[in-house]
Amino acid sequence: MFGEAAGNTLRLSKLFDVGTVASGMVGVSAEQLNTVLNQADRATLKARNLIAGHSQSDLTTSLESTSWSVAQCLDHLTQTTNAFVPVISSAIARAPRLTANRALRTGALTRLFIRNLEPPYRLRFKVPAPLVPRQHDFHSAWGAFEESQAEFAKTVRSAAGLAIDQVRVESPVYARFSYNVYGALCMLTAHEHRHLWQIEQILKALKAYKSAPLPEFT
Repeated sequence: MFGEAAGNTLRLSKLFDVGTVASGMVGVSAEQLNTVLNQADRATLKARNLIAGHSQSDLTTSLESTSWSVAQCLDHLTQTTNAFVPVISSAIARAPRLTANRALRTGALTRLFIRNLEPPYRLRFKVPAPLVPRQHDFHSAWGAFEESQAEFAKTVRSAAGLAIDQVRVESPVYARFSYNVYGALCMLTAHEHRHLWQIEQILKALKAYKSAPLPEFT
């Protein structure tokens, strides 16, 4: 049983003091990047707490042939982060420095997409082939998820003091889509919220299935 995850204390990441205003490092954007980091931290903690007390069987069970298990949801999150982080990192490397204490912008279309990603969602999207879950073993899926979260946090920190809303990235999985870097980071955290909510629904359904009375035969 994965009981050791319960009760973990969240230590929020801190990029730098939002009160610090220096050349190329300004407070409003620092606050925004700290928010992205903290959302990623909370996603990891929430995932740990969701799996606490569940067996390997619970976490690798799909109740329907077309549905995912918890392990597959985590693997999908890992595949998505690992696909986006390299292109985001490359764009951050060419971003200009911020020269004013201003907010970073996601862009209108990206903001709309993020709104449709957030749970409880009504719109469903076809998962592109590169992001379809491949890992069914829970321990492997969890370890890879934690590693991808660490890489994501490292990437966010590398954006400190930069005008990352002035450089764009093409989606590595949807060729027709592009986003500015800040929008892409916010999109990834919204994507995590979406699939953690999905994990909650999977575990609720599994609990209901296990507690359902057996049919009586007469």
